[in-house]
Amino acid sequence: MAEIWNMCARATARVDSYTNQILRATVDTELLHGPDYRTTVGPASGGRYPTPYWGASQALNARLILSRWPVLSVTGVQTCPNNLWPRQWTALPTGYFEPEVPAISVYNSVAPAGSADGGQAILVGGGYINWCYGRNGWAIQVTYINGWPHASLTAAVDAGVTSLPVNDCTGWAIENYYDTYTGATGRIEDSGQQEAFHCTASSVTSGPGTLTLSAATAYPHAAGTLVTTLPASVQQACIYFATAEALTRGATSTTIHAVGGAAQSSDGGARQLIEEGELLCHAYRRTV
Repeated sequence: MAEIWNMCARATARVDSYTNQILRATVDTELLHGPDYRTTVGPASGGRYPTPYWGASQALNARLILSRWPVLSVTGVQTCPNNLWPRQWTALPTGYFEPEVPAISVYNSVAPAGSADGGQAILVGGGYINWCYGRNGWAIQVTYINGWPHASLTAAVDAGVTSLPVNDCTGWAIENYYDTYTGATGRIEDSGQQEAFHCTASSVTSGPGTLTLSAATAYPHAAGTLVTTLPASVQQACIYFATAEALTRGATSTTIHAVGGAAQSSDGGARQLIEEGELLCHAYRRTV
């Protein structure tokens, strides 16, 4: 049983490796420097275009390309002149930063969608990042929540409950960008007792805690049951990768000589499963 869990863990790691990011929701603090390639300031980021005759009469936005997506929420941005050591960070006021392309598929739906929507960049307004110190003149710290909320039950629950004890509350209770809807819509994956639910609050921002539901559950669920918004295609890719590993490590994989003297293997099915899994994950790859 322990090795089965190890194989499942390796299959999950293979998905993260192929997509070049962790897909489950995480809280991250990322350090960037700019203006430069990943941090642009100017007309392409919005704001007023500085004309050659009159100059800029309004501060320009900054556009920051982060390492992971989809960006669900930006919780804080801090800046410091890049030539200032030790660092003395200045926190930007709330309301001066936002996701450039907010995710919409995890909110206000009957069941979570399977589309790979959402963006990788954020906008920072008000001229807090500019060209006054030249290229890479600013160090910028961004704290944000990204990915798809994903957890499992830490204890069994009965039918008719309005709260779920889970091992990770990250991303479940955030507001959508327009502040019109709070909480993610997920599903409890429990075989014939699968059901969708909507989370309205969580006891903690991240880590183990309790999710508050908008309606009571219809079925009882055992400890360890998955509670997730991850697209079904990503989960199917994990199944393919785990199956491919089982075929490769098991007695079904043998090496024989082909007619031409080269070696061939009977684990061709494993290669096909890996290819299918990578196709399913392709839409979720990080490209920058």
